Formats: sequence, structure tokens, C-alpha cells
Amino acid sequence: MSWKESFWSLVRDYQTQLGMLWMFLVFMLVLTSVTLLFGERGTESYTLAVVNLVIVLGFGLIVSTIFWMSVRRDISR
Repeated sequence: MSWKESFWSLVRDYQTQLGMLWMFLVFMLVLTSVTLLFGERGTESYTLAVVNLVIVLGFGLIVSTIFWMSVRRDISR
């Protein structure tokens, strides 16, 4: 078994946890959006919210891609 097959086998075992992690990231995105909408520009908390937005979107993109590819591999089997 190649390393790719063992990786996707491991991901398939954790699909439920990946879905929960994705839901958590959506929740964090909503909270960050509220902070950005109602926060005062130029403050430290606003800057931290922008950094948080970048981290949440980046990590969310990675989790979404891995989850989607895992589901797609399951469908093709």
C-alpha cells in the first residue's frame, strides 16, 4: 500500500471529525465577521480579527479540500 492510499484510508476514518472541524470553522468565521462588521477600525482587536479571518479561511480551505477529496474518493469506489 502506497503512502497516498494509507493517507486517504486514515482520512476516511476521520471524515466525521473533519465535518465537525469544518462546522467549528464556519462558527469561527461567523464570529469573526461580526467582529469585523461592528468593530472599530484601527484598533488592536480589529487587527486581530483580520488575522483570525486569514487563519480561519486558510485552514477552512485546507479542511474543505481534504474532506471533499475524501468523499469523492469514497463515491468512486
